[in-house]
Formats: sequence, structure tokens, C-alpha cells
Amino acid sequence: MSKPQSEKDRIDMTNNSPNTWQHLSSDWINWADRLAPAAEKINRHMIEAADLETLARLRGDAPLDVLDLASGVGEPAFSFARALAAPTGETATGGGAANDAGPANSNDVSANTPHPSGHVTASDIVPEMCDGLAARAEEEGIANISVIPADMENLPFSDHSFDVVSCRFGVMFCNDPDRALRESHRVLRPGGRAVYMVWAPMVDNPLFAAMDAVLGNILGIGFDQAGLDPFSFGNIDQSMDRMETAGFTGITATTHSPAGRIPEKVAFWKPQMDMLFGNVLRDASDMDRGAIDAAMFETLSPYIEDGHFQVPICFHVLSGKRA
Repeated sequence: MSKPQSEKDRIDMTNNSPNTWQHLSSDWINWADRLAPAAEKINRHMIEAADLETLARLRGDAPLDVLDLASGVGEPAFSFARALAAPTGETATGGGAANDAGPANSNDVSANTPHPSGHVTASDIVPEMCDGLAARAEEEGIANISVIPADMENLPFSDHSFDVVSCRFGVMFCNDPDRALRESHRVLRPGGRAVYMVWAPMVDNPLFAAMDAVLGNILGIGFDQAGLDPFSFGNIDQSMDRMETAGFTGITATTHSPAGRIPEKVAFWKPQMDMLFGNVLRDASDMDRGAIDAAMFETLSPYIEDGHFQVPICFHVLSGKRA
């Protein structure tokens, strides 16, 4: 088996270096399309928390501006862009114009209800992630999105620039998460809303607990040794207090614990493992990688039912607005 990580290796892995995510960008790009359907399902919780319809009414049905932080290679930026794209047959402002098949049915309530429209600015601190995101957006024909490299602790945008700021599983990896929260508040327009999806504690996420134990035993590196703390926003009360300190009002939080149904022959832990520890796993031997998969299967086997893994994930959705 591989020797435990050296101190130098651990320093290179720490979350406060953009190089960590730069080295992992190829892993994120590799898994992006395969994970997109599952991502879309959980992204809807963020879109609901953003309450786009209410914001659109507040803005007089003008197009909304959304800033997505730590977008990686597209999530949840793509989901927000799709939610704000004009439906077929409508104008960009959701005015309900007739389509090529004829005029809209006046008895169809949805045809006469303004649809929120707008533009998404997707951002990430790693330029390679942004390149992958832009390529995917072009391939999928998502037109109402632009991409810019940006550090969420020092955003290159003016005050009051956006109606929504979103961030999925990103703020916890900042050097200074509280500064990132303040920056999000700064760039919001009055009445605008920030939405964060964050992991609940590791005890509520058996997949991560298994990863931490297995990689620690076999490769000598887990979340602590890698300088990664995905669970620093796991305490809802403390996280809501942090948002209040950053200036947000009307703060809400919801907790979600979905469990997929995955055939037991599928090593479903590989995407998350690659995206967080890919630069370490690439140097692991075939024997170690085989041992990791075997240990992960054994650790998570209590969650097998009727030939399928049903392992829950648990996350919070935090939302707050700028007064």
C-alpha cells in the first residue's frame, strides 16, 4: 500500500490554495455530464429558495441578474440559466408572445403568467474550471450565461450588481468564508437574495464518513490531512448567525436528505472521491485503488437493499436577503 502523505503533499492539498482545485479541474470535467441529472434534482432546492418569481415581480418583471459562485464546471449555474430562459414561444422578458404554431391559448393560465427571465454570470477561482464550464454551456446551447474567473472573497463586481447570488458546496472551502458572505451581500441589490447549499455534518453523510475512514487507512489522508472541511457550515444555527453577521436579513434554512437507488455493482463513490482527492488518487497504485473500492463497498454495504445502494446525503439550503 502507499505510504502516508508527506507534510509537503498535505500542504499542496490544502483548501486555501487555488492550486488544489486547479489540479482537480480535469476530474470535475470528467464527471460533469454524468453527474448532471443528479445535480439538477438537488439544484431545484436552491432555485426554490431564491424565489425567482417574487424577485421578478419586485423588479417589475425585468430580467434578473444571477451570480453563481464556485460554479465548478456548471452547477448550479446551468440550472439557474435554464430556469431563467424564456419558454418556447415567449420573448426574453417572458411576455407570452405567440409561437410558430399559433397564438397562445387565452384559457391557459401558464400562457398568460409572466415567466422570470434573466442572465447568469458563472464564476470560479480556477480558470480551467471556467473553460470547461464555457465549453459545456456552448455544447448544451445555454445562451443566457457568461463565465468569468473570480475569487468569491474579492469579487470583481460593483455594489448592487445582482438580484441573486448562489453558491453550491463552495463557501466552506474559502480561506475566509465570512468575508465571502460579506462580498455576496455587497454585490446584491436591495431586496436581492443569496442562496447557499452546504453539507450537513459528516455524521449525517455516510458516504463522506466512509471516504474519510477508508482513504485515511489506506493512503494516510482524509479531510483533515488534506485541509478540507466540507462540514464547517453543518451547524444550521451557527451558519444562520454567520449570515446575519454578514448583513443578511430574512434568513431561512431547510435540510434535505435524499437517498438515491444505485445498483450495488456501481462504485458510486468515485465521482466525489475523484473531485476531492483526485490528485492523490492519481498517484495511488492499482493495488491501493482496488483496496479502496473493496473497503468502500464493505463500509457502505449496510445501505444495500434489494440489490441497490440507498445511501442518504444530507445538506442544508441557507437563504438570506439584502434589505
